[in-house]
Amino acid sequence: MKIFQKLMLFVVLTAMASCSEDFVNVVNPGALAPSQYPASVSDLEQLLTGVYATQHASGLYGHTMLAKNLFLWDHTTDLSWQGTPTWIQMGQNNSQPNDSFLYDTWRELWRGVQRSNALLAGIETYRQKAPQDGAAIDQIKGQALFLRAWYYFYLTSIWGEGFNAGTEGGKMGVPIITEVAIGLDQTQVPRKTVKESWDFIISDLKTAETLLAGVNWTGATDKYKVSGWAVKGFLGKIYAYQADWANAKTYLADVITKSGKSLTTFDVYKDMFNGKNEFTSESLFELNLNVDMTSRGGDDQSMGSSLGMVIAPTYVADNGGQAASAWSNVFPHAKNIARFGFAEGHYFKPGTTSANIANVDPAYITRSLDARKKQTVDPRLWVACYQPYVDSMIVSGKKRPISHYLDVSETDMEAWSFRKFTNPLGTEAEINMANGANIPWLRLADIYLLYAETLSHSGDNAMALEYINKVKRRAYGLPVNAPSAIDYKSLTGLTKASDAVLKNDPLKYERWAELFGEGHWWLDVRRWQIGDKEAAYYQRIRGGTIQWEATDYAQPIPINEVTANVNMKQNAGY
Repeated sequence: MKIFQKLMLFVVLTAMASCSEDFVNVVNPGALAPSQYPASVSDLEQLLTGVYATQHASGLYGHTMLAKNLFLWDHTTDLSWQGTPTWIQMGQNNSQPNDSFLYDTWRELWRGVQRSNALLAGIETYRQKAPQDGAAIDQIKGQALFLRAWYYFYLTSIWGEGFNAGTEGGKMGVPIITEVAIGLDQTQVPRKTVKESWDFIISDLKTAETLLAGVNWTGATDKYKVSGWAVKGFLGKIYAYQADWANAKTYLADVITKSGKSLTTFDVYKDMFNGKNEFTSESLFELNLNVDMTSRGGDDQSMGSSLGMVIAPTYVADNGGQAASAWSNVFPHAKNIARFGFAEGHYFKPGTTSANIANVDPAYITRSLDARKKQTVDPRLWVACYQPYVDSMIVSGKKRPISHYLDVSETDMEAWSFRKFTNPLGTEAEINMANGANIPWLRLADIYLLYAETLSHSGDNAMALEYINKVKRRAYGLPVNAPSAIDYKSLTGLTKASDAVLKNDPLKYERWAELFGEGHWWLDVRRWQIGDKEAAYYQRIRGGTIQWEATDYAQPIPINEVTANVNMKQNAGY
């Protein structure tokens, strides 16, 4: 808590230091001042902690950005909770400028930019006083630039009027702010172009690449920090997203061949989203979280995240019905279960009208366990999701079967629970308040698939296919580097999906299946421009029909920002 107080006070004082004397006249010998703070590398580290912590603030990975934004736009989720109209509209690809969840994400991303800028200013002030600490200062600056690029990455990806700098570079991007504002006029910032926005992000990362060259963090207290390989991986990801295949190939190949990273075994992989197996051999950058019962996880003053509270599994109550392990607002869209290749039939006996374990068809359980054993369904389905009446969780020390999802009255609907980023062995309080499951934001499987995509655009289809198959082999518990019977034979081979988007596209399917529930799919949908096809596949959410328009890729600028910033222009369609 003290770290955040110091950070915010430093931001204020940095701004005040540039104001005229009559702006404020306070004499307090015990107060922090820019001339006194930061006064050491330790002080800079405190400020850096605040910049990291903003990533799991309430509007970001702490609560809102996944379950309430990205997961709805790409239909990872459907809504059990039907009480918030704007939330339903998001799931219909009809976001509104007055949506509070959208505003939360906008606000916290800009808070991350502000904190990054304040730290960068403090770094240069301290550098003048202690040039002998140059090496440590450079490492802190490199991390700050990576994090500022991370915040701008989401600002540009979500709100940029266009996405690709090459084909849509002249469209509106986002404002670029590099200093702490010292007056109202400095908050009235117009939007730069999409190209300028991406160029700025890449510039920050290129500088970070130099400052963090050769830096690896292996200690128990610093392994969460940005390494030189995290920077290279992020750059490779952005270049691939921007279809800059030459640069993407250089950076992604460098990470693959020189970083020492490797895919984990399936047994490690399947649990690394549930508070176990953190900082694995394939992790490049991981949001470090811990159970923190002193503060709700949706607050950046907490060390945890309340993402698990929103997506919490539901289980069989004492009466055989449904019970929530937390808020339990959203569940995997039923169409996603089919996309993994699961078509074992519904779990209730014919004619069932109530979701109760007494009404479960025993034959369904038998077929499901057989499908899991024989791997006729993609095994990643059960990494990402809990299956009703087959899987279980611990509640108050007692093993409970997963139920048909709470508040989903349609008994003929596949209503599973999320498994990733929930705690199957924890108490309800840990799920409710501050789930400690780390979020592997950038990992080698993602890099392999981006590299495969890059190779396919470079004429090397055979090697592209090999990297796709490496990811698939791991999912089936097979040796990653040896050919197998489950390998795709071509880049148009059959996948487990039966829909027009993914059926004959192993690259897209593997990105969808491998990274399901991790917040990447919406950005893939956007860069590939397949939003209309995805809408046609999912068709509807429980709150109504999906309403797709070409302008739905760029989200509306929150009305609060449009009102406060006279130079802010709204995106088309809102």
